[in-house]
Amino acid sequence: MEPNKEDTLNSAEIDHLSLIFGGHIFFQTLRTAVQLGIFDLLKKEGPLTRQEIAKRLDLQEQPLRVVVLGLISTGLLSKQGDQYSNSKVANRFLVQDSPRKITAYVELQHRVMYKGLYWMLDAVRENKNVGLKEFSGDEPTLYQRLAHEPELEKIFQEAMQELSVQTNAEMVQFLDLSDVKHLVDVGGGDGTNIIALAKRWPHLKATVFDSPTVCEIARENIAAHGLSDRLNAAPGNCFYDSFPKDADYLMFCHFFTIWSEEKDRELFRKCYESLPSNGKVAIFNMMQHDDETGPLTAAIGSPYFLAIATGLGMLYTWNEYESWMKDAGFQKTQRYNLSLDHGLIVGTK
Repeated sequence: MEPNKEDTLNSAEIDHLSLIFGGHIFFQTLRTAVQLGIFDLLKKEGPLTRQEIAKRLDLQEQPLRVVVLGLISTGLLSKQGDQYSNSKVANRFLVQDSPRKITAYVELQHRVMYKGLYWMLDAVRENKNVGLKEFSGDEPTLYQRLAHEPELEKIFQEAMQELSVQTNAEMVQFLDLSDVKHLVDVGGGDGTNIIALAKRWPHLKATVFDSPTVCEIARENIAAHGLSDRLNAAPGNCFYDSFPKDADYLMFCHFFTIWSEEKDRELFRKCYESLPSNGKVAIFNMMQHDDETGPLTAAIGSPYFLAIATGLGMLYTWNEYESWMKDAGFQKTQRYNLSLDHGLIVGTK
């Protein structure tokens, strides 16, 4: 009896399921390769044979063979004859000397996302960030609990810095800050954003508005770039404390994804009330398609906000952000499509 063609799966469809089914395995293979320095070695000395890699890294060949099989099958390494080389993706994102590296983000995935997302089913059933139980403290969000684990908080900030670097240069080109007197980066982390903006706009004064421990990191970073005369960091909670004085531009990078629609609407209303006439609010983060079909980055990022970070947020659509802005009073909005599924929306009072 001939099989029904509608029931027949091709190899690409099966491979797609295999990538989903084995996602945890492929990620741990990736993380192992980063930690061992395989990508760094091949960038510096490659192409190399498996025996040469094992010798350079003081590894036994059998376990190394397991690792490189996973890297080859997922396209992170290429193999010609018996020699291995990095893919273009590996050279750009997975070596330590690359300006576009995401190696701290890989470690953050291992240290935070893997532990917390174990509880995703419970988080969906309870509509609560159940995965937060994996982290020290009794505060309601991951960001507050990170203060109890300085090493993990440092990894988190380094990962956020890497994420910002991927699209910061592009974002800077879209923002017109020629008439801005004081920009406040709410939840601005280690200051990477305002440092990039200050270098583009020499007149600009800007402030990171974040938790006290994060502000300490930001001040050190600002000082290291010699910008302490124009840039600063002020501790505070954006829901309970007033924004720094005289702000005429409020920026939120990878921040509105953290919270619920109700919280985001509350923030937009507070921004509108705080800003002077012609003041601006800008949000910058990965965006979900307006038809709610993707992209993959939105699907990857959203469970973290549900199961771990706050239990409230996700990556919302362009239309949602724009409608919330307008409901708060910002009748003029402009959207900018950036690379890597990022977007920028600017609202003017």
